[in-house]
Amino acid sequence: MDCKLKNIPNIQIFFLISLFLINGCSNNISTNVTTLDPFENLNRKVFYFNKTLDDKIINPISKSYAENIPEKARNSIGSHLEWMNLPNTIINSTLQLNAENTILTSAKFLLNGLTLGFYDLDNNETKVIKKDFGSTLAKYKVPEGPFLMVPFLGPKTTRQFSGFIVDQQNHSNMISGKIDNINLIEQPIKIIHSRERLSDAIDSIYKSSDPYIKMRSFYLQNRRSTVNSNKKNRKLELDKDYEFEKFLQ
Repeated sequence: MDCKLKNIPNIQIFFLISLFLINGCSNNISTNVTTLDPFENLNRKVFYFNKTLDDKIINPISKSYAENIPEKARNSIGSHLEWMNLPNTIINSTLQLNAENTILTSAKFLLNGLTLGFYDLDNNETKVIKKDFGSTLAKYKVPEGPFLMVPFLGPKTTRQFSGFIVDQQNHSNMISGKIDNINLIEQPIKIIHSRERLSDAIDSIYKSSDPYIKMRSFYLQNRRSTVNSNKKNRKLELDKDYEFEKFLQ
């Protein structure tokens, strides 16, 4: 893991500290709250901004993607995107002292690297549990913190948002150099691909009587399930949770 503080811009360090201070303040307010949403009024405004962006741009493109790209090609794209994210799972499994998941994920990453992840050479036989830095913070008892709705990025907890910044920095460092522009291409493809895969779930949220509350509930349930479970027999469920959550990022 080559993650040096000097590679993280000062503004990111300041932002991380600010988020942890928010976490600390929230714990003084309440220690047993299922949904901590002190910024609900602002969060709702951001939610409807993101929803408008989805209605006008993301969803129409995702429908065109589904109509014009063959299913096998879309599956290969999805496999490649998962492969690109495996190094973060390796890093965070190591930080969480989960040796088995670190070894299995490393093996899967190296094997599928022969096809750049576009084809799963082990036919999904290697059962890995996806990890991110937000789950690493949870492992070491960092509080979840208040719920946030972030412009363009969607729902987060302050803990996960902190982890997201670190994961993105790690990812950028890993693909830096000659293929630095891959990150600029990967992000919009990831959003469009995930939107298409989860169209029914997302559309059902938007059609509910209070889409903000339903989105918040879905996100927190999925996030807590992903963070709290280490059981392999829940892998398929966790994959769905993680995919839903990655779209919301």
